[in-house]
Amino acid sequence: MTNARLYTLLQQAKQNEDEALELIFRQFEKKIEAELRQTPYEYRDDLRQELYVKILEAVEKYSIDEVPNFEQFIEEKKGKG
Repeated sequence: MTNARLYTLLQQAKQNEDEALELIFRQFEKKIEAELRQTPYEYRDDLRQELYVKILEAVEKYSIDEVPNFEQFIEEKKGKG
């Protein structure tokens, strides 16, 4: 999934579209599974739930308005370079 697709899903999730949130969860499923494999079996369900809560919190906190447009991004990179 591309960053543009994730950005679109974030916009939709911020508008309380459940399907978009589900697709965001699916995007991170492989990473979640990788973390769970490193966790003792008896803690996996709790950890999975915590990771989903963290993703949900990140979506809620994410401010689309603060994402720079392309020109702002380039200017920021020039200033740091």
